[in-house]
Amino acid sequence: MKFKKYMHVEKLGNSEVENILNGTVYLFYKIDGTNGGIYLADDGQSLRFSSRNRELSLDKDNANFMQMMLEDKEQYNELLTLLQEHPTYIIYGEWLVPHTLKTYKEDAWKHFYVFDVYDMETEKYLSYDVYKALLDNYSHIKYIPLFRKLENPTQEQLVSLLDETGDWLVTSGLSEGIVIKNYDFSNHYGRTVWAKLLTEDFRSKKHDTRSGNKEMKQSDNALEYQISKLLTVEHILKEKSKIEESKGDWQDKYIFELLNRVFIEFWRDNWELILNKFKLPTINFRVLKKLCDEQVKKVLNIW
Repeated sequence: MKFKKYMHVEKLGNSEVENILNGTVYLFYKIDGTNGGIYLADDGQSLRFSSRNRELSLDKDNANFMQMMLEDKEQYNELLTLLQEHPTYIIYGEWLVPHTLKTYKEDAWKHFYVFDVYDMETEKYLSYDVYKALLDNYSHIKYIPLFRKLENPTQEQLVSLLDETGDWLVTSGLSEGIVIKNYDFSNHYGRTVWAKLLTEDFRSKKHDTRSGNKEMKQSDNALEYQISKLLTVEHILKEKSKIEESKGDWQDKYIFELLNRVFIEFWRDNWELILNKFKLPTINFRVLKKLCDEQVKKVLNIW
């Protein structure tokens, strides 16, 4: 089996996931860890591990994911048995280590939670009903449970459900959000893509509406300033955590890498929503980047 990068889950509202709410929709809790993949080695007798972007080794691990999986012999053996029976499967999941959300239950940390199974032979993701029935045969493999199953929901319905995402795995507050899957959906490029709805976006929108966002009103002519306010503290800290995981620690010399990563991922996640919200604006990206950089520095309390 070869390494296969997991998909980028798109924000609900982007054209990549247009019409994903048409039909049977499965909703799952989105948890705030780091992405991991597990698949059968070429010899058929051992497992290989990956992060979202690369294959792992013990000297180039990701938040000790591979090491911990190798040490958990019961889980390892069950995963090996499963993949030996289904050698074309790739198991994707979340390795729960601290990022921005710190309110998970004490016994929830340092576990791998399956959220997708991909079949390289059919080039399709297994539906939840199929992989749940498969994983339920094993006592040491955890998976993210179904949150809701709905027919033709509206975005407003899904937003209203965010307030109920604190009933699994967290001690207080809400989860990171929800992941939206429609197993019959493919986008206009013919790709299978899932959508996400994040509680951080929901909270910031509620705050802007409730307070009137006086600061933004004073800057009606500063388009880039208004756009930069869509960048959340959670987004900044999550990108910082990714760098810490890849480097092994945090040092001030990584700040320029962080500034670039925050801006690129912020724009990647929000470009279409920004174009729609601000009616195809003409944006000065030099100014927008500077404003986003200032927010990162403020959050990190530097410079």
